[in-house]
Amino acid sequence: MLTKTVFDIPICYNTANHNIKFCLSFGEGKEEEVCPDETERRNFSKNYDVEVFESGEGDDYMKGYRVIANEAPFVVKISDISITKENSKYDYAIGFALDNEAPEYNSNSSTIPNNIPRDGTMWNIPANNGLSHNFDQNPKAKYQWMTKFSLEEGYKPTEDELELGMEETSQNTGLIYLTFMVFQKLKPVYSSTTRGATRGSSGARFGYGNEASSSSVKSEFEYAEGTEKIVMPIRLRINNETARSNTNCSQHLKGASINALRRQMMTVPF
Repeated sequence: MLTKTVFDIPICYNTANHNIKFCLSFGEGKEEEVCPDETERRNFSKNYDVEVFESGEGDDYMKGYRVIANEAPFVVKISDISITKENSKYDYAIGFALDNEAPEYNSNSSTIPNNIPRDGTMWNIPANNGLSHNFDQNPKAKYQWMTKFSLEEGYKPTEDELELGMEETSQNTGLIYLTFMVFQKLKPVYSSTTRGATRGSSGARFGYGNEASSSSVKSEFEYAEGTEKIVMPIRLRINNETARSNTNCSQHLKGASINALRRQMMTVPF
């Protein structure tokens, strides 16, 4: 049952004697064609509302989250990242990736799903430095994340709509999956010297919007042996007061590619 509405989600867990803490929040980004600056397009000043659902007690206790978004590029903010282990000789980073289908992995050290195509790879975000990071795509990805109203329940998309990545509304529509992992690298050796009321919302679709560039670089971190990854499902809804967007929101990469090609076509003058 819905118990409260918050502006962020604190995450805290332990794996292989590593204590992991960080905070998640979500907001509206900007399209690259409107805001080509990568940092600025990911910035947002107002967090989306997050509805918290709780059920059960004791060993049966469960918690879930529903984000009330706008029709716009979707940004995930990760802040206050802390990864500690007693007497550790490593610096740490949190691995993060987003998928719009439930990912499955060959092992805890795998960074790429074996059951679905992913646009991009996985971020490695250094921990314990007090910095926050905003993302609107996976590293090496081609498209921004996008949220839009879902289609009316019972509506059957046409073949052309399916080709563009629209989807028939179901219980899986509007779900995203966040994967988190623990990474490490040896510490360098130095020489010795001296909120408000919730608004109405409707079903959401999540998918790939317009093409966008990413300045991701190769990471120096490696998987922290023995740690377990977590996959966190998040339900999206669309704020009924949001302005409508003309940007495509494709469930799959093929549809995003077709839409990008159509956007580049023009009619030559007579």
